[in-house]
Amino acid sequence: MNQYDILIGVDGGGTKTKVEIEDGLGNKIGFGQGGPANIRSSVPLSWQSIQNAVSQALAQSPIKMGDKAYRFHIGLGLAGTEVPEAEEAFLKVPHPYNTLILHSDAYAACLGVHGGKDGAIIIIGTGTIGYQIEQGQITRVGGWGFPHSDEGGGAWLGMELCRLTFQWLDKRIKPSPLLEAVFEHFDYNIFGFSTWANRASPGQFGELVPLLISFIEKKDPHAIDLIKQSAKCINSMWHGLEKQAKTKLTYCLLGGIAPFVEPYLDRRLRARLVPRQFDAPQGAILMLRKHLLSQEAK
Repeated sequence: MNQYDILIGVDGGGTKTKVEIEDGLGNKIGFGQGGPANIRSSVPLSWQSIQNAVSQALAQSPIKMGDKAYRFHIGLGLAGTEVPEAEEAFLKVPHPYNTLILHSDAYAACLGVHGGKDGAIIIIGTGTIGYQIEQGQITRVGGWGFPHSDEGGGAWLGMELCRLTFQWLDKRIKPSPLLEAVFEHFDYNIFGFSTWANRASPGQFGELVPLLISFIEKKDPHAIDLIKQSAKCINSMWHGLEKQAKTKLTYCLLGGIAPFVEPYLDRRLRARLVPRQFDAPQGAILMLRKHLLSQEAK
């Protein structure tokens, strides 16, 4: 590889896409961001988000997509790859890249945070997933989609918060400022609230999480109980990963909700947490670089 090899690392999730670009020598070229890239939800939208983010990143350099002087390689860590039909549909779309490597967003994130070495992650975002790479073997726990999986994540927390609010409105549980704030959020209209809750997407349920977090800081009993339940779900995912590991791997927590859940996790898990080395787009570049080097070695 040399300066004419352009390596594009992509991290695509349910809400946004992040792109980092460097050349074959490791020189940074640009950074970009786009919309959602969950191929299970929409292949066309995912490609659009990716291309927008790539264009934004390349605009920070004199390099133009399609310039014959360069070879463009893209490594993609995308949400939704667990659905074979979605992955197949994504790969069928014509693209301008000399090399395309596709894996899950969790795989790219795990590679990145551990610098390409063995390790494990637990992502606590809108959804949740436990993921580990050990001696070339991949193990995942959870992340099978909401509402049947993704326990402890933002969508789950939002749904549980709605459940508690309806129970309070039915006089089945004690009130709290958090539940009152949720009802206020829906203009004190129980039928409008009910209609919304029956139609809400995972992302929409997740939009209630900032409200929940604000009441954790106020020591609201329902808020504290919900975040403790989330931690219990994450502990369960950790136990599932541990049962399938050969060694004691280090862990990294990812996702916007992780800092609020971490204090309530099992102390044995907290003792094995390490800071991230690189982010998911860099993990996608590591994945891509490994593939290209293996091709050169043949």
